[in-house]
Amino acid sequence: MSIALHGNLRDFGIAEVFQLIGQQRKTGTLVVGEGSEAVYLAFDEGRVVTGGAAQSGGEGGSLGRQLVRAGYLTREQLHDLERESARSARPIVDLLRASGRLEPSELDEVRDLLTRETVFDIMRRKNGEFHFSAEPVDHDLPQERLLGAEQILMDGLRMLDEWQTFSAAVPSEELVFRRLGSLESSRALAQSGGDERLGQIERVLGLVDGRLTVRRVIDLSRIGTFEATRVLAELRQAGLIEVGGEEVRRAPRRRAEPVAVVPRVRAVLATAVPFVVLALLGGGAFEADSANRALPGTAIPDPILGRIGAANERELVRQLLEVHFFATGAYPQRLDELAERAARSGVALTPERLADYYYAVRNDEVVLLAPMN
Repeated sequence: MSIALHGNLRDFGIAEVFQLIGQQRKTGTLVVGEGSEAVYLAFDEGRVVTGGAAQSGGEGGSLGRQLVRAGYLTREQLHDLERESARSARPIVDLLRASGRLEPSELDEVRDLLTRETVFDIMRRKNGEFHFSAEPVDHDLPQERLLGAEQILMDGLRMLDEWQTFSAAVPSEELVFRRLGSLESSRALAQSGGDERLGQIERVLGLVDGRLTVRRVIDLSRIGTFEATRVLAELRQAGLIEVGGEEVRRAPRRRAEPVAVVPRVRAVLATAVPFVVLALLGGGAFEADSANRALPGTAIPDPILGRIGAANERELVRQLLEVHFFATGAYPQRLDELAERAARSGVALTPERLADYYYAVRNDEVVLLAPMN
C-alpha cells in the first residue's frame, strides 16, 4: 500500500489536504488522528464516499455504531449482525438491507449523516497526524450522490465560521438541559427556515427533558452535531431551555444503548397474562438464585452477573409498561407510576430506580434508555 501523502495538521492544514485530493481526483483513504481518536474518509476520484472511526472495522462497524447511537438498533441487535456478518462473510450493510429492519431511505440517511459527522470532526481538528493511502475504494453509491472534496471543504469552512457564533452557548456535550418553553413557543425560531427547520427545532426540543445529555440529544435527533448544537444554542438564547443539571461525569463502564419497545400484537393477548409473567419472573428469580448458591462449582463472575441483572431489569420494565397499557389503555406519563404495580407483582423496582431510566413514547412506540449503572 503506497502512502501518497503524510504529515501533521499543524504544518499542513486539512484545507490543503482536501484541495490536493480534489484537484488531483485521488482515489484512496485519508486517516486523521491516531489510536481510538483516528477517523477516516474514503474518496473515489476526489469525491467523498464514506467515513467513520478508523478502528471500527470499516464502514459496516462505523455504520452499526451510528445506528445504535441514533436509536435505530440496540447494542444486542448490532452484536447479532456482527456475528452473522463474520459467519456469512456478508457486509453489515447487506444484512441490514436484507433484514428489512430499516427502510433503504433510512439507511442512506444514516450513512450520509455518518460521513457528514466525520467531515465536521476532521474540519475542527487543528493538529494530529494524517496520511492518505492511494488504493481502490469499493462502494455501491452512484456518482451523483458523492460530493467533491472541494465542495466538502467549502461547506466545512462555512460551518466552522458559523460554529464560532453559537457553540459557546453549548460548551459541553455532557451538559443536561431542561425545557422551559413549549413546542408552540419554539415556532418563532423557525419562521425563516421553513418546514425543515421547524422539524429540526421540534425534534431537538422534544428530546430536552432534564435527563439526556447534549450528546444523547444530538445522537437521537439524527440531524448531526452542527445542526443539533445550533438548535440547542438558539433555544437557550431564546430562554426556552436552561441547564438542568451538573455536567455528567464519564463513568468507566458503558451506558446501555436505547431499547426500542415495539408494541405487541395486543389483540391476541389477555390482560392477565403479563401479571402472571411478572409474578413468575419476580418469585422464580429469587428461588433460582437461592438454590444456585448451594450448588458446587465455579461462581459466575460479578461483571457477568451484573450484565444479566441489568438485562433482566430492562425486560421487567418493558413488561410493566405493557401491563400498564393492558390495564389502562395507555402508557404511563412517567415510569415511577409503575412502582406500585411492580411492588404488587413482587418486583423490586422503587420509584427512585424507575426514575433513573429515560422513557418516552413517540408514534405509539416506547423508547427506553437504561440508567448509567
